Amino acid sequence: MENKILKTELVNWRELELFQPNDFKKMSEGQMKKIKESFKKNGFKSPFYVWETKTKTYILDGHTRVPILKMLEDEGEVIPEMLPANFIDCKNKKDAKKAVLIYNSHYANIDQDSMFDFVSDLNLDEITSEIDISGIDFDVSIDIDSEEKGSLSERFIVPPFSVLDTRQGYWKERKKVWKDKIGDNAETRESAVVFNQTIKRGGELVKVDGDGVSLLDPVLAELVNLWFGLPGGKTFDCFAGDTVFGFVSASCGNKFTGIELRKEQAKLNQKRVDESGLDAKYICDDGQKVLKHIKEKSQDLMFSCPPYFNLEVYSDLENDASNQGDYEEFLGILEKAFSDSLVCLKDDRFAVITVGDVRDKKTGVYYRLVDDIKDIFKKNGVYLYNELVLVEMIGTARLRVGRYMKNRKVAKTHQNVLVFFKGDPGKIKDIYPELEGEYEG
Repeated sequence: MENKILKTELVNWRELELFQPNDFKKMSEGQMKKIKESFKKNGFKSPFYVWETKTKTYILDGHTRVPILKMLEDEGEVIPEMLPANFIDCKNKKDAKKAVLIYNSHYANIDQDSMFDFVSDLNLDEITSEIDISGIDFDVSIDIDSEEKGSLSERFIVPPFSVLDTRQGYWKERKKVWKDKIGDNAETRESAVVFNQTIKRGGELVKVDGDGVSLLDPVLAELVNLWFGLPGGKTFDCFAGDTVFGFVSASCGNKFTGIELRKEQAKLNQKRVDESGLDAKYICDDGQKVLKHIKEKSQDLMFSCPPYFNLEVYSDLENDASNQGDYEEFLGILEKAFSDSLVCLKDDRFAVITVGDVRDKKTGVYYRLVDDIKDIFKKNGVYLYNELVLVEMIGTARLRVGRYMKNRKVAKTHQNVLVFFKGDPGKIKDIYPELEGEYEG
């Protein structure tokens, strides 16, 4: 959906009315300070986005600037009475609410309860079919002891517990920095299933359900490299997917090799790392052919976030793991790729797999994908060393959970991060240096 700009005019900012609740958008003191300093230095450059009714003019985007302008005025700054505003074509209140979601759909820190109260009168299934709100970071306050968090974060980037909470402020701030650096917005995955879609599989049209195109969390990628890799080591991924892991790994000083089946994705990944001068190479090929491109026992860290069977379907290529009609065929692709990847990994090194279980669409029961991957590694004599849980933003899951609970299904908002060690764990403390917080990312 698109909201047309009807006109741009100067308006009296003191007369603008707030449309969304005061607590809709959260801003830290640091963010407020940065905006204040920008206003002082550069003036008010970005216009408000407003909706004009017969009696009032409402702010749809920019309402957090009003208290900042008032603060500056109280501090003695001269604020112009008239400031620029874009007038948006909204037919009614519901249309205006959709516009607010669009303007906050990327990296905004939104109060979850306030947001869902705000859109409670809308058809949420219809909204999410029109608007991708997966970029919204909902504000969820779950505190860790500040002194403990500070000291642990200084040494390890985030506290090294088995639960990694992406909802925390320190995680979200670091993620924003990485996403701005990488610039991967899944543009080559437009054909992946986002919501109920029909795709071509084996020459036939098949309907597949999906919950959204996903990207690897860059903070997780950073942790994997720094916690389980070696400084200046060689890292690789047989199911490279998006740009994130290779970009982050090379940014951490490693030499990365990724194998990606889809030509357009491999090409885009290589373009991004080349433009940033990073030591990373993407090879367009089947992940099952990893030994064709990487020498035996040459790598220091194996990482992969493989397809979660048909949860997201990335292409209609015959050997695409996400495009297999049968779970056993899918699992066979993973077993071949992972088994050969372990041959490429040096002894006494870590392999990290990020994965989440998926349901059989006919029965609704889980396939036990997480356990099947553990079994693949066990067959190769490589055993589970750590198991982490990556807690994700609730995001669009809140929109779907009512429908799920009709069948007593709970919405899954986590992924499993499986950490395996190939070799003798007793050697870890001698091979891997202590982490002392010298990494900036």
